[in-house]
Amino acid sequence: MCNYQANPKKMNQERFSELIQSFLVEKFPEFTKNVNYKDDKSFDCDLRNPTNEFSIWIATYNSEITIGLEDPSGKTDIHTHISCYEEEDINDALTNLTTEINNITKGKTLLYHSDRVGYQWTNDINLILKRKNTLENIRVYNWNVN
Repeated sequence: MCNYQANPKKMNQERFSELIQSFLVEKFPEFTKNVNYKDDKSFDCDLRNPTNEFSIWIATYNSEITIGLEDPSGKTDIHTHISCYEEEDINDALTNLTTEINNITKGKTLLYHSDRVGYQWTNDINLILKRKNTLENIRVYNWNVN
């Protein structure tokens, strides 16, 4: 993991976004093709999966990296937050972001749709399939294959 010259101080939104974007440019440049900055200096970006059915999105609001999936219906409810309030914590946050991106793109984290509960993500699809109701239909979306 790269060291982004973190200083032990609280970051403002502009600095936080700058650090995250620099990291993405270096490690995951495919995300930087559509970076959209907001008035508050936060940004969001996304990357469609190869089959164009869903996407990974990243946002930098309020000293948090938010990473999630936009499901095929266009909703972005499926996400998690990676907090980073001080610049000295940036490398840990970037390690967590890398893990989340890799889990999705390498098929460890899967998107699925249940006709009972809607879209969700999981790291254990076998457990989901084992617990499903008899009449419940589940469709699994993998980053590379659907």
